[in-house]
Amino acid sequence: MESHAQGRMTLGSKRCPEMAEVESWVGWRVDDVHGSMIGRVEWIRQDRSGGPLWLVVSEFRFGEGRRFVIPAVDAVGGSGRVWSPYRREQICATAAMVGARFTPQADRRLLSHYAGTAARAA
Repeated sequence: MESHAQGRMTLGSKRCPEMAEVESWVGWRVDDVHGSMIGRVEWIRQDRSGGPLWLVVSEFRFGEGRRFVIPAVDAVGGSGRVWSPYRREQICATAAMVGARFTPQADRRLLSHYAGTAARAA
């Protein structure tokens, strides 16, 4: 269920955080809906209008260096932490969806992966 608000792809949030706010999250801890640590925000993938689209999260556990992607629009940040409304398993499944670089096809796969699931995560 994708909607376009001011040129931004959103998955269900009424408020899309501004790029400046999301950029301040780089380096912050990311937790899933149950408070389990996923990793840290490594960088922000922007949409065509320059707004935040995806948070790229790096997992530091066991030196694996896996990267996950969560929708910026559904994340909430504060006090050095970012919370996602998704379960760890769903977030970790994104590691294989992007590959070496983002493409329009990868964006569509990720949108489909997350569509309609935030409300069911808890």
